[in-house]
Amino acid sequence: MPAPGERRLQAGEVDLNVRERPGGAPELLCLHGLASNALWWDPPGELLAPRHRVVAVDLRGHGLSDRPERGYGFADVVSDLVALLPQLGLQQPVAVGHSWGASVALELAAAQSSVRAVVCVDGGALDIRRVFGSNWEEAEAKMRPPQLAGLTEARVRTMVGRSGLGEEVGEEEATRILLGNFEEGAKGLAPRLDLRRHMEIAHALYQLDQAQLLGRVACPVLFVMAVNDEGLAGAKRAAVEEARSRLSAPSEAVFVRGIHDLPVQRPREVAAAISAFLDRLP
Repeated sequence: MPAPGERRLQAGEVDLNVRERPGGAPELLCLHGLASNALWWDPPGELLAPRHRVVAVDLRGHGLSDRPERGYGFADVVSDLVALLPQLGLQQPVAVGHSWGASVALELAAAQSSVRAVVCVDGGALDIRRVFGSNWEEAEAKMRPPQLAGLTEARVRTMVGRSGLGEEVGEEEATRILLGNFEEGAKGLAPRLDLRRHMEIAHALYQLDQAQLLGRVACPVLFVMAVNDEGLAGAKRAAVEEARSRLSAPSEAVFVRGIHDLPVQRPREVAAAISAFLDRLP
């Protein structure tokens, strides 16, 4: 299948990079996780198109999109997407988000009644404060990313091999996707999203009232969650059920054996779960 088309569109104060595969409805607006990029939706997007139009966005500060000095809270990121929707002609999109992007998708659905449904891929269900600590000082240290400046492509390839990220798509493709998180710096590869902006997003995620957000979402929601540790699977399933209980519209949950980065590691199962969910939408 040919590569997706790519273009930049103005969304309020920023220009956002968009990768798009043509197809039918329901149309999908795909959002990546923190410090990631739109390339992460290439593997499942290839499987979902052309039955569905698949639009993946580099959110502000990420990938090839603009990197303003400030404005990385949920209100700013959602405002970008609201401005982007009419330019893309997305009238009733399904918002699909991975990790942090799942919370962005839920926020978008809460703000825009035109969002037809939400798909949360290993995100959007857990209260971050239960995971990282009861105060920001404690959580900040746990949520701080590892020092990755000075990376080489060879080291990134090694990271892919050790993580199992390329089990389905292959090491070369997984490496290409992961390299989209970085850019050439003075001393090798460096994250496109710098530490200050990263921690601004992390702080917004920590402050998010997950229960209140779920209560504001009025459309169907699918949770596609990773489980790779039997000891933690029960707690994760319980958290997802608690999240579903706060939703007013129908919801579903699918659990996939794998690591957090399911769109790349398990694209076939992610695409299959999304496709089946879309088929059941009213």
